[in-house]
Amino acid sequence: MGYRKETIAKLNQDIRDFFPYLTEIQPEDHTIHSGVSRLVMLDRYAQKDRELKTLGVGDIVLAVIKEDPKYPARGVGAVKTIDWENESVTIEIEEEFRGTLEDEQESVTGLIRRPFSEIDKPMEIYYEQIARRVGKALAEPENNEAQREKYADLFTDQLKKLNVIPAGRVLFGAGSGTQVTYFNCFVMPFVADSRGGIAEHRKEVMEIMSRGGGVGTNGSTLRPKHAPAKGVGGRSSGAVSWLNDIANLTNLVEQGG
Repeated sequence: MGYRKETIAKLNQDIRDFFPYLTEIQPEDHTIHSGVSRLVMLDRYAQKDRELKTLGVGDIVLAVIKEDPKYPARGVGAVKTIDWENESVTIEIEEEFRGTLEDEQESVTGLIRRPFSEIDKPMEIYYEQIARRVGKALAEPENNEAQREKYADLFTDQLKKLNVIPAGRVLFGAGSGTQVTYFNCFVMPFVADSRGGIAEHRKEVMEIMSRGGGVGTNGSTLRPKHAPAKGVGGRSSGAVSWLNDIANLTNLVEQGG
Protein backbone atom coordinates (compact mmCIF):
# COMPACT_ATOMS: atom_id res chain seq x y z
CA MET A 1 0.00 0.00 0.00
CA GLY A 2 1.20 3.50 -0.78
CA TYR A 3 0.00 7.06 -1.16
CA ARG A 4 -0.73 8.96 -4.36
CA LYS A 5 2.06 11.17 -5.68
CA GLU A 6 -0.27 14.18 -5.55
CA THR A 7 -0.99 13.54 -1.87
CA ILE A 8 2.72 13.32 -1.04
CA ALA A 9 3.60 16.42 -3.07
CA LYS A 10 0.90 18.49 -1.34
CA LEU A 11 1.88 17.27 2.12
CA ASN A 12 5.54 18.14 1.50
CA GLN A 13 4.52 21.63 0.36
CA ASP A 14 2.34 22.01 3.47
CA ILE A 15 5.33 21.05 5.64
CA ARG A 16 7.58 23.58 3.87
CA ASP A 17 5.01 26.34 4.24
CA PHE A 18 3.74 25.78 7.78
CA PHE A 19 5.75 23.10 9.64
CA PRO A 20 9.43 23.54 8.71
CA TYR A 21 10.58 21.76 11.89
CA LEU A 22 9.09 18.52 10.51
CA THR A 23 10.74 16.41 7.83
CA GLU A 24 9.39 16.01 4.34
CA ILE A 25 8.62 12.64 2.77
CA GLN A 26 11.65 11.20 0.98
CA PRO A 27 11.54 8.82 -2.03
CA GLU A 28 12.94 5.97 0.09
CA ASP A 29 10.27 6.29 2.81
CA HIS A 30 8.06 3.20 2.82
CA THR A 31 6.95 2.24 6.36
CA ILE A 32 3.21 2.82 6.71
CA HIS A 33 2.17 -0.16 8.86
CA SER A 34 -1.37 -1.52 8.71
CA GLY A 35 -4.43 -1.98 10.89
CA VAL A 36 -4.11 -0.99 14.53
CA SER A 37 -0.36 -0.34 14.21
CA ARG A 38 -0.98 2.21 11.48
CA LEU A 39 -3.82 3.82 13.41
CA VAL A 40 -1.68 4.14 16.55
CA MET A 41 1.23 5.64 14.58
CA LEU A 42 -0.95 8.28 12.94
CA ASP A 43 -3.12 8.96 15.98
CA ARG A 44 -0.56 8.88 18.80
CA TYR A 45 2.88 9.62 17.38
CA ALA A 46 2.51 11.64 14.17
CA GLN A 47 2.51 15.44 14.36
CA LYS A 48 -0.74 16.99 13.17
CA ASP A 49 -2.18 20.16 11.74
CA ARG A 50 -4.55 20.73 14.66
CA GLU A 51 -5.97 23.91 13.19
CA LEU A 52 -6.56 22.27 9.78
CA LYS A 53 -4.99 25.29 8.09
CA THR A 54 -3.51 23.06 5.38
CA LEU A 55 -6.62 20.89 4.88
CA GLY A 56 -7.30 20.07 1.24
CA VAL A 57 -8.96 17.54 -1.03
CA GLY A 58 -6.95 14.32 -1.20
CA ASP A 59 -5.38 14.77 2.24
CA ILE A 60 -5.06 11.77 4.53
CA VAL A 61 -7.03 12.34 7.74
CA LEU A 62 -8.08 10.57 10.90
CA ALA A 63 -11.80 10.66 11.64
CA VAL A 64 -14.19 9.49 14.32
CA ILE A 65 -16.08 6.63 12.67
CA LYS A 66 -17.99 5.34 15.70
CA GLU A 67 -19.27 7.55 18.49
CA ASP A 68 -18.66 6.51 22.07
CA PRO A 69 -18.59 8.74 25.17
CA LYS A 70 -15.26 7.35 26.37
CA TYR A 71 -13.66 5.44 23.50
CA PRO A 72 -14.74 6.70 20.08
CA ALA A 73 -13.37 4.55 17.24
CA ARG A 74 -11.12 6.21 14.70
CA GLY A 75 -10.36 5.40 11.09
CA VAL A 76 -8.14 6.63 8.26
CA GLY A 77 -9.36 8.02 4.97
CA ALA A 78 -8.90 10.60 2.23
CA VAL A 79 -10.75 13.90 1.96
CA LYS A 80 -13.13 13.96 -1.01
CA THR A 81 -14.90 17.31 -0.52
CA ILE A 82 -14.74 20.20 1.96
CA ASP A 83 -17.67 22.36 3.07
CA TRP A 84 -15.86 25.40 4.49
CA GLU A 85 -19.09 27.24 5.33
CA ASN A 86 -20.39 24.42 7.56
CA GLU A 87 -16.90 23.28 8.61
CA SER A 88 -17.35 19.69 7.55
CA VAL A 89 -15.74 17.21 5.17
CA THR A 90 -16.68 14.16 3.16
CA ILE A 91 -14.11 11.40 3.66
CA GLU A 92 -13.62 8.07 1.92
CA ILE A 93 -12.62 5.73 4.74
CA GLU A 94 -10.11 3.07 3.76
CA GLU A 95 -11.55 -0.42 3.47
CA GLU A 96 -9.69 -1.93 6.44
CA PHE A 97 -11.45 0.53 8.79
CA ARG A 98 -14.99 0.30 7.37
CA GLY A 99 -16.01 -2.64 9.57
CA THR A 100 -16.52 -0.26 12.51
CA LEU A 101 -18.96 1.96 10.60
CA GLU A 102 -22.49 1.48 11.94
CA ASP A 103 -24.42 2.97 9.02
CA GLU A 104 -24.95 0.29 6.33
CA GLN A 105 -24.52 2.64 3.38
CA GLU A 106 -21.37 4.15 4.89
CA SER A 107 -19.88 0.70 5.46
CA VAL A 108 -20.44 -0.20 1.79
CA THR A 109 -19.26 3.03 0.16
CA GLY A 110 -16.80 4.13 2.84
CA LEU A 111 -18.08 7.70 2.39
CA ILE A 112 -18.79 9.59 5.61
CA ARG A 113 -19.41 13.21 6.49
CA ARG A 114 -17.82 14.62 9.63
CA PRO A 115 -17.39 18.07 11.21
CA PHE A 116 -13.91 19.54 11.48
CA SER A 117 -14.00 18.86 15.23
CA GLU A 118 -13.96 15.09 14.56
CA ILE A 119 -10.98 14.93 12.22
CA ASP A 120 -7.21 15.34 12.46
CA LYS A 121 -4.71 15.78 9.66
CA PRO A 122 -1.41 13.98 10.34
CA MET A 123 1.60 15.71 8.82
CA GLU A 124 3.72 12.57 9.22
CA ILE A 125 2.27 9.59 7.36
CA TYR A 126 5.46 7.51 7.09
CA TYR A 127 7.33 6.17 10.11
CA GLU A 128 10.60 7.39 8.58
CA GLN A 129 9.43 10.98 8.98
CA ILE A 130 8.94 10.40 12.69
CA ALA A 131 12.34 8.69 12.93
CA ARG A 132 14.13 11.67 11.33
CA ARG A 133 12.35 14.17 13.60
CA VAL A 134 13.13 12.19 16.75
CA GLY A 135 16.70 11.38 15.67
CA LYS A 136 17.47 15.04 15.08
CA ALA A 137 15.95 16.07 18.42
CA LEU A 138 17.89 13.44 20.36
CA ALA A 139 21.14 14.77 18.91
CA GLU A 140 20.44 18.39 19.82
CA PRO A 141 22.49 18.33 23.09
CA GLU A 142 25.75 17.70 21.15
CA ASN A 143 28.32 20.52 21.30
CA ASN A 144 28.63 21.44 17.63
CA GLU A 145 26.79 21.12 14.34
CA ALA A 146 29.06 18.37 13.00
CA GLN A 147 28.40 16.20 16.05
CA ARG A 148 24.69 16.95 15.92
CA GLU A 149 24.49 15.87 12.28
CA LYS A 150 26.56 12.75 12.97
CA TYR A 151 24.45 11.54 15.87
CA ALA A 152 21.17 12.61 14.28
CA ASP A 153 22.00 10.28 11.38
CA LEU A 154 23.01 7.48 13.76
CA PHE A 155 19.89 7.81 15.90
CA THR A 156 17.65 8.06 12.84
CA ASP A 157 19.20 4.96 11.27
CA GLN A 158 18.61 2.87 14.39
CA LEU A 159 15.05 4.16 14.71
CA LYS A 160 14.26 3.41 11.07
CA LYS A 161 15.60 -0.14 11.45
CA LEU A 162 13.46 -0.56 14.60
CA ASN A 163 16.58 -1.55 16.54
CA VAL A 164 15.39 0.87 19.21
CA ILE A 165 11.87 2.14 19.79
CA PRO A 166 11.55 4.99 22.31
CA ALA A 167 8.57 5.42 24.59
CA GLY A 168 5.48 6.84 22.94
CA ARG A 169 5.94 10.21 24.62
CA VAL A 170 9.40 10.48 23.01
CA LEU A 171 8.09 9.47 19.59
CA PHE A 172 5.41 12.14 19.82
CA GLY A 173 7.23 14.89 21.69
CA ALA A 174 10.84 14.93 20.47
CA GLY A 175 11.32 17.71 17.94
CA SER A 176 7.65 18.69 18.09
CA GLY A 177 8.19 22.20 19.44
CA THR A 178 5.67 21.50 22.22
CA GLN A 179 6.08 21.29 25.98
CA VAL A 180 4.86 17.72 26.42
CA THR A 181 6.66 15.29 28.70
CA TYR A 182 9.15 12.73 27.36
CA PHE A 183 8.16 10.30 30.14
CA ASN A 184 5.23 7.93 29.67
CA CYS A 185 4.50 7.33 33.34
CA PHE A 186 4.96 9.03 36.70
CA VAL A 187 4.57 7.54 40.18
CA MET A 188 3.81 10.16 42.80
CA PRO A 189 5.51 9.45 46.15
CA PHE A 190 2.62 10.19 48.52
CA VAL A 191 -0.25 12.54 49.24
CA ALA A 192 0.05 14.75 52.31
CA ASP A 193 -2.94 14.00 54.55
CA SER A 194 -4.51 17.45 54.56
CA ARG A 195 -6.76 19.59 52.38
CA GLY A 196 -3.75 21.59 51.25
CA GLY A 197 -1.75 18.43 50.57
CA ILE A 198 -4.51 16.91 48.46
CA ALA A 199 -4.99 20.18 46.55
CA GLU A 200 -1.26 20.43 45.81
CA HIS A 201 -1.12 16.80 44.70
CA ARG A 202 -4.13 17.31 42.44
CA LYS A 203 -2.44 20.35 40.90
CA GLU A 204 0.73 18.36 40.14
CA VAL A 205 -1.24 15.46 38.69
CA MET A 206 -3.22 17.81 36.44
CA GLU A 207 -0.02 19.45 35.16
CA ILE A 208 1.58 16.09 34.33
CA MET A 209 -1.53 14.78 32.58
CA SER A 210 -1.93 17.97 30.55
CA ARG A 211 1.56 17.29 29.13
CA GLY A 212 0.64 13.72 28.19
CA GLY A 213 2.01 11.77 31.15
CA GLY A 214 0.27 8.96 32.98
CA VAL A 215 0.18 9.22 36.78
CA GLY A 216 0.09 6.65 39.55
CA THR A 217 -0.81 7.93 43.01
CA ASN A 218 0.12 6.41 46.38
CA GLY A 219 -2.85 7.16 48.60
CA SER A 220 -1.79 5.06 51.58
CA THR A 221 -1.00 8.19 53.60
CA LEU A 222 -4.61 9.42 53.51
CA ARG A 223 -6.77 8.66 56.56
CA PRO A 224 -9.52 6.03 56.17
CA LYS A 225 -13.23 6.66 55.79
CA HIS A 226 -14.96 8.11 58.87
CA ALA A 227 -11.65 9.04 60.50
CA PRO A 228 -11.94 12.30 62.49
CA ALA A 229 -11.06 15.61 60.82
CA LYS A 230 -10.50 17.51 64.03
CA GLY A 231 -9.80 20.92 62.49
CA VAL A 232 -13.29 21.19 61.06
CA GLY A 233 -15.14 18.91 63.46
CA GLY A 234 -16.07 16.41 60.80
CA ARG A 235 -15.01 13.06 59.39
CA SER A 236 -12.98 12.05 56.37
CA SER A 237 -14.63 10.65 53.27
CA GLY A 238 -11.69 8.26 52.99
CA ALA A 239 -8.69 7.64 50.76
CA VAL A 240 -10.73 5.83 48.09
CA SER A 241 -13.00 8.82 47.51
CA TRP A 242 -10.03 11.15 47.02
CA LEU A 243 -8.24 8.70 44.72
CA ASN A 244 -11.45 8.42 42.69
CA ASP A 245 -11.49 12.21 42.39
CA ILE A 246 -7.90 12.19 41.10
CA ALA A 247 -8.71 9.37 38.67
CA ASN A 248 -11.62 11.38 37.27
CA LEU A 249 -9.17 14.11 36.29
CA THR A 250 -8.23 11.94 33.32
CA ASN A 251 -11.71 12.61 31.89
CA LEU A 252 -11.34 16.36 32.39
CA VAL A 253 -7.79 17.12 31.27
CA GLU A 254 -7.06 17.13 27.54
CA GLN A 255 -3.76 15.29 27.42
CA GLY A 256 -0.99 16.66 25.25
CA GLY A 257 -1.25 14.78 21.97
